[in-house]
Amino acid sequence: MPRVAVIGAGLAGLTCAKQLQTQGCEVVVLEKSRGAGGRLSTRRTAQAQYDHGAQYFTVRDPGFAAFIEQMCAQGAVAPWQPRLRQRSSEPWYVGTPGMSALGRAQAQGLEVRTQTRVTALVRQGSHWQLDVHEAQAIEGFDVVVVAIPNEQAQVLLQAHAAPWADALALAPMLPCWTMMFSTAQELCAFDADTPSDSAIGWWARNSSKPARAAPAGQHDWVVQATPAWTQAQLEAAPETVAQSLIEAFARAIDVAQVAPIEQPSVHRWLYARRTPGLPALEPTRCSSALGLGVCGDGLSHSRVEQAYLSGLTLAQQIAAQA
Repeated sequence: MPRVAVIGAGLAGLTCAKQLQTQGCEVVVLEKSRGAGGRLSTRRTAQAQYDHGAQYFTVRDPGFAAFIEQMCAQGAVAPWQPRLRQRSSEPWYVGTPGMSALGRAQAQGLEVRTQTRVTALVRQGSHWQLDVHEAQAIEGFDVVVVAIPNEQAQVLLQAHAAPWADALALAPMLPCWTMMFSTAQELCAFDADTPSDSAIGWWARNSSKPARAAPAGQHDWVVQATPAWTQAQLEAAPETVAQSLIEAFARAIDVAQVAPIEQPSVHRWLYARRTPGLPALEPTRCSSALGLGVCGDGLSHSRVEQAYLSGLTLAQQIAAQA
């Protein structure tokens, strides 16, 4: 079985890696950030925790449903029933005790090298060399899986699979400023909403999710800006972004003022979700001749379920060609 490098430790990359390892492949996952999970992220402070990437997910595909049933049995996932202005037509799920639990569960048993940013793919005969930022290149891979945001994948693929790279260039991903803070007041009777305010696309009372351990009387909030507002404020100072979003949140929930317990923190996702309305690409790209594959929710639909299914499908294609 081949030796495989998976670039990107989001849910798509981890799922692909885990499935390939199960099939007998030697797999190494390379991730540029400090931890696995990608946008399934949880920010923790001394007093609170916040899911500042993906907020929840739904389940439609039978295969994904079976996986989530297993994750629920392990305690890594649970249903979330927030108080909403209008009830959702399908159940919502979250990782427990944070969204990052889903990524951690998939990473178990895998070799995941964090803080390892791959800068180039170099073909050496029938094998691949991976150039790494400020580190020695890694050699000897039969197959490379690229499971990172479209813009980043495009750079790595351009020299080897130009048609794939060109297709990704036509499917840009949108940015998102996310703000996290806590209050001593309940503020409103709902736990989540998608307001009509021009700045905010989503807000949630993170402490309303199951297995969150907020201190008694404390309410933890996550506010995510719209892509358009984020783009307009992309290079703004974090303090300016936080102040603007606090004021927008107050307007959205119709209160005079929001008083955080401490200074809000913000995070800028440069590649948060696929641009809506674009034609979907294939859920994976795979070439046995090149020993190269691409997966991720950025190819078709920005859903947690799609990330899982994309990684699973690519792993099955690679194993079938081995």
